[in-house]
Amino acid sequence: MPPYFQSTHSISIQALPEKVYEALTDWAIRAQWRGGIEMKWEGDSKAFLNQKVFFKVAGFLPYSFSLRISGLEPPRRFYMEYLGNPLRGRGAVEIAKEENGSRVDFHWMKVEPEGWLSRIYFAVGFGMRTHRIQTLKTLRMLKEYLEKTNVK
Repeated sequence: MPPYFQSTHSISIQALPEKVYEALTDWAIRAQWRGGIEMKWEGDSKAFLNQKVFFKVAGFLPYSFSLRISGLEPPRRFYMEYLGNPLRGRGAVEIAKEENGSRVDFHWMKVEPEGWLSRIYFAVGFGMRTHRIQTLKTLRMLKEYLEKTNVK
């Protein structure tokens, strides 16, 4: 098993980068369009530096994770740090203007499973598969929310 994992998943969305950034970093808005995940956050619903955010993912094997916002560059990108069990490491979301909207890239820059159960889950191949499925689901839901509500 590698000591850490990296990945990038992308999607194009017909919405301005400012609207994409807002839908991803205002937790109250994100909670509206991202079904299947319960979110709690410290302080204001709009992301701020060092803010902690807690996620509880429903499903066959429910799990929870938390992260800290480690950098904000509106409306182009934000950085996060996973705080441990089941994951520790860094991630980022980049938003680039395209001709018909925006391109969104979600990066796992260096993420490690933490705890024996998480390590086993990743060692047998389920960790990256679950990450890919959940990330693509989130990106599709974001696209649907922004394009369906015609938020430009």
